[in-house]
Amino acid sequence: MTPSWHAVDARAALKSLAAGAEGLPEDERARRRATYGPNEIAGRHREPWWTELAESFAEPLQLLLIVVAVLSAVFGELSDAITIAAVVVVMAVLETVTELRAARAIDALKAMTAPTARLVTPQGVREVPAAGLVPGDVIAVGSGDVVPADARVLSARGIRVDESTLTGESVPVGKDDCPVAEDTELAARSSLLHAGTAVLAGEARALVVATGAATQLGELGTLVAGTKEPPTPLQRALSQLARAVLVAAIAASVLVPAVGLIAGQPWRDMLLAGLTLAFATVPEELPILITVLLAVGGRQLARRGALLRRLRAGETLGAVTAVVTDKTGTLTENRLRLIRVVGDRDQVLATALHTQAPDTACREPMEAQLAAAAHETGLAHRGEPVAAFPFDPTRKLVSRTWRTGTTRWAAVSGAPEEVLARCRLDDTERTRVRAEVDGLAADGLRVIAFARRDLDPGSLERETVERELDYVGLAVFDDPLREGVPDAVAALTRAGVATLVVTGDHADTATAVATRAGLPADVHTGVDLDRLTDSVLDPLLRHGTVIARATPATKHRVVQALQRRGDVVAVTGDGANDAPALAAADVGIALGRRGADLARAAADLVLTDDAYPTVVAAVAKGRNITAQLRRAVAFYLGAKLALVVVLLAALAAGLPTPFQPIHIVLLEIFMDLGASVAFVAEPAAPQAMRQPPRPPGSRFLDRATLAAIAVVTVTLTLAVLPAYLLTATGATDVADARTAAVLAWLAGHALIAWCLRTRPGLSWTANPAFPAWTATAIAVGALAAFTPLGDLVHLTTLAPVTAATVAGLLAVAVAAAIALRAGLHFARRL
Repeated sequence: MTPSWHAVDARAALKSLAAGAEGLPEDERARRRATYGPNEIAGRHREPWWTELAESFAEPLQLLLIVVAVLSAVFGELSDAITIAAVVVVMAVLETVTELRAARAIDALKAMTAPTARLVTPQGVREVPAAGLVPGDVIAVGSGDVVPADARVLSARGIRVDESTLTGESVPVGKDDCPVAEDTELAARSSLLHAGTAVLAGEARALVVATGAATQLGELGTLVAGTKEPPTPLQRALSQLARAVLVAAIAASVLVPAVGLIAGQPWRDMLLAGLTLAFATVPEELPILITVLLAVGGRQLARRGALLRRLRAGETLGAVTAVVTDKTGTLTENRLRLIRVVGDRDQVLATALHTQAPDTACREPMEAQLAAAAHETGLAHRGEPVAAFPFDPTRKLVSRTWRTGTTRWAAVSGAPEEVLARCRLDDTERTRVRAEVDGLAADGLRVIAFARRDLDPGSLERETVERELDYVGLAVFDDPLREGVPDAVAALTRAGVATLVVTGDHADTATAVATRAGLPADVHTGVDLDRLTDSVLDPLLRHGTVIARATPATKHRVVQALQRRGDVVAVTGDGANDAPALAAADVGIALGRRGADLARAAADLVLTDDAYPTVVAAVAKGRNITAQLRRAVAFYLGAKLALVVVLLAALAAGLPTPFQPIHIVLLEIFMDLGASVAFVAEPAAPQAMRQPPRPPGSRFLDRATLAAIAVVTVTLTLAVLPAYLLTATGATDVADARTAAVLAWLAGHALIAWCLRTRPGLSWTANPAFPAWTATAIAVGALAAFTPLGDLVHLTTLAPVTAATVAGLLAVAVAAAIALRAGLHFARRL
């Protein structure tokens, strides 16, 4: 059984690991390295590129498209089979390249774990790769180092460590070699150094007790690696659509030819008709349409400072109903700033300066702030340093003695309750100062108290120096909110997105920060929540809920509770302690610059600018992506259904099919796909972030989308079918009728796409993609109908086509567009 290292005496820890004060012999290190493995942290497993590519091919609609390509080859339509196969490859490569590019960008942000460590050996301290550390090694750490493994402190001198990435505690903590109680919470285990935390001041030697996955950081990594990504609403919709399409495709490609054969139609024509219907029924471009839409949306997000690591999370962003955010480093800057001095400013700053060593370049943040303020005031060290007593986690004090001529005196700083307990104050003054400190702490501010005393000649024992002190004053620090946080929280609230704060910090600090951010701040602690059943917990999780002293397990449970009741959850965080919740969330959002490597690896979205308002921009863009995706899918599927209707109507009338498979593939790739992709560049509706998100659990193909599909189907059928029927009945060559159908298809598509835009009257300059696509449609139609290039795709040159015929086709398309606009207006009122 592994000991509770924080509760074990330093000597007992050395004995337990059969190590000495100077570590292990090299042969023993090699043996243990083989036993324990490398000192590396597991994250979410990244598949090699070929596996990513294979997964792209395995998408349900991709598999259907592959089946259609195989059938084309079997029926001798090799050119069609090659075209479809090319579409499959392009789709798979596009998705794989996009996600690999995001992964490489994440790799470039890695900067947390220590690449090297300082190993203590009988020959002295030497630098070694951190990955080679084993339990039993003794390491030396000092200011500026990142702790490379979990280690039991053997000796320490004034060491202060930033553990915010692991515990959420924003104030540096002191460490020493004294054991603490076994049930001590993680943030208070002062005898342990944890992997991935940063040493801000002082130095220590420590015994490595855990490496790799066995460290606190490693346990979080293991939890992240084992977390299954929840499917997005879009993925669920595509799976449902694929099953429905498979049934429809089989039915269309089998039943229609069977009926034709029974009616005496030639078997080859019926096989071709069945294949054409299979092409028409299977939405073969839908996967690439969605991939391109999400990729374009991802690039737009990247320009706003948000790197989309998982493409399909872009659509999920638009459905987010709750944001669970960390406090330290996410809402706040994780940078303590001196905001007030209570007492005589010069005396307080002079005392603060004299608790620090002269000419010290490496100071912890609060010391640096005090030193800078003292120097700005013109203060400097005076006298000669005599003795120093570094910060002690038990006493919570730091003191330093000085000699000025024949006078000796001491400067003391530390936790207010400890300093005041050692000061010579009457009850009234002591009560007043304590009330002032309590008021500042209730506002979430950090307070350091200062005192001094003149020393008599004689002993300079610490106990003598740090008693009967003269109270000097207080220094007050604040971890300021990041710029734009209150506005961002307000914007999310207007958009119907709840914000909950879950942090490892103290309740007073968490409450104050939440209040300044504009939240109601209904405060609970992680310990309180751990005692609650799920049925009691669920109603407590609402907008403004603040959970303080939370562990990673608490945050993970909060995410699962919200998801269980149907919320779509986004989690924002920057620390390794946030990683399990980031991985479990529907959308994990990590900070890129200052975020922990494990947090970035677990996230779906990385904020490269570390700006919290970017979360609002990401949600807004997600809603726009979703809206345009629905619009594009409605356009695409409506056109698909219209195609099937036109084909069935022609067959029912005893006419040849209006389109051959190659026509369908090319039209949909260059026309349907082009128009659909143009939707993603549409500006967002002005009220998008003033409305609640769509209800959790709602289908992607909801009633409004299905109504739009139906309207598009009817209007496009009215644009194409009359043109084909009129031309086919009077044409001597079916190719002329097919060319007319293609022209009608292009004209109808262009006008209907314009009618489906974000809102009526939107200027064409608001989205240049639409006029560009329209110009392309006109050019393709002209080349196919009036030049020999049409022969390449089985179309004839329409030299005899009169102006009246072309005008008639355009009139039909315009009438269809007007009908579409009216139908959409009616559909929205359903």
